[in-house]
Amino acid sequence: MSQSLLQRLEGQVAIVTGGGGGIGGATSRRLAADGAFVAVFDINEAAANAVADSVRAAGGRASSWRVDVTDRNSVSAAVAAVESECGGIDILVNNAGLARQASFLELKDEDWNFILNLNLTGYFIVGQEVARAMVRKGAGRIVNVSSLAAHYAAGKQAVYAAAKGGVIALTQVMAFELAPLGISVNAISPGPVATEMSARNMSAHSRQARLDRIPQGRLGTPEDMANAIAFLASPDAAYVNGTTLIVDGGLLRAGIRE
Repeated sequence: MSQSLLQRLEGQVAIVTGGGGGIGGATSRRLAADGAFVAVFDINEAAANAVADSVRAAGGRASSWRVDVTDRNSVSAAVAAVESECGGIDILVNNAGLARQASFLELKDEDWNFILNLNLTGYFIVGQEVARAMVRKGAGRIVNVSSLAAHYAAGKQAVYAAAKGGVIALTQVMAFELAPLGISVNAISPGPVATEMSARNMSAHSRQARLDRIPQGRLGTPEDMANAIAFLASPDAAYVNGTTLIVDGGLLRAGIRE
């Protein structure tokens, strides 16, 4: 593993939910490269194990946990174990999520409830459990992963956009309430990112429409998102709180077209 600038997260402990996926995996590896011990949380145990293995193979430190972020008992047990084994928790990246597309008039109750539970309630559950551990330590940084879908209207995105918009609102309230306790809370809103999930959910037409509008001329990478998350989790962002950083290559400002 290459030496990161000053190993700015040396001695810190980070939890990354959805850590076995594209953005989560890249974030786990980036935080480990910056010196943190990373606990990779994912409902897909094999994916979590693979990311933790890759961190260790590169010289970093990591553990992996099968965690259902929508299950309070699952989250509580894993968080308590990490806190006990590592002596505290310094960083949380709330990243676990999934998108399902359906037009507003055809969206089913079960899909609405599933996506909202995973993409918003899960953030609340994990955020609350980890924040309580951070209060015991007296400091912490939380980064919630929202989406560009929270900032504009698009077809078949009702529940995903609602959930990710809720993440931004939740971030602001968490930041307000937790700052006096030494905990900062921020969010990022990724634009189109080349991941397996986006490949499933983005049509060829939609992908090309975005590529045509992104001023930087390419989709984002998981590493682009991990770099932004690492900044917000680092001492460099000591006076950043309650903000949402849009990481989209300029797409939102250029104007999205379906």
